[in-house]
Amino acid sequence: MARVLSWLAAAIGIGFVIAFLAQAGLFQLLLPRQIAPPPPDVRPDQITAGTSTVSGIDDSKQPYQVEATRGWQDDATPNLVHLEEPRGVFRRASGTQYTITGVTGNYDTKLKTLDLKGNVVLQQKDRFTAHMETANIAVKQKTLVSNGPVTANFASGTVNAHGMQITDDGARILFLNGVKARFSAQQGKGETNP
Repeated sequence: MARVLSWLAAAIGIGFVIAFLAQAGLFQLLLPRQIAPPPPDVRPDQITAGTSTVSGIDDSKQPYQVEATRGWQDDATPNLVHLEEPRGVFRRASGTQYTITGVTGNYDTKLKTLDLKGNVVLQQKDRFTAHMETANIAVKQKTLVSNGPVTANFASGTVNAHGMQITDDGARILFLNGVKARFSAQQGKGETNP
C-alpha cells in the first residue's frame, strides 16, 4: 500500500507542476503564434466610399453621371475626389448617349471637371471610339481635351493624332499635331466593262 500511496503522491505532485506551468503560460509559448492583423488605414475627416456616383444636368439641360468603383476625398483639397475605374455617361442634345472610361481619375466637385488617366476610351455607339492615355473633361460644358496620342476609329476609317479637342456638344472634333487619317472609300457603281 505504501508503494501505491507513493505513486499517487508523485502523480499529484506532477499534476501540481503541470497546473502551475499551464497557469504561467508555458504551453502557450509552445503553440504557433497568430499574426495580428494590421491596424486599419484610418484617415480622420476623409470621405471614402465604395461605388461612388455623381449625377447632374449639363449646360444643354441633359443628364450626366460620373461613377467609379471606389472614390475618396483628397486630404489637402476637399473638393477633389480621387476615383478608381471611373466611367462618365453623357448625352448629346439629340439624345445620343456616349461614355468615357479610364483606369483612374479625379473629379472636382467645385469646377465640375473630370480628369482621366490610363487607357481612356471615349465611345459613342455606331459613331466612333477613341483611345487615349489622358483626357480632361469639363462636365457641364461637355468639352474634352487630350494632349497625348489619340486613335479614333470611325465606321469609314481611322484617325491618329497627338491631341484632340471636342466642343459644341460633340459636333466639332478637332485632331491636333501630326494627324494621320486613313479612310476606306466604297467602290463607285459604274459600268464593269472597260
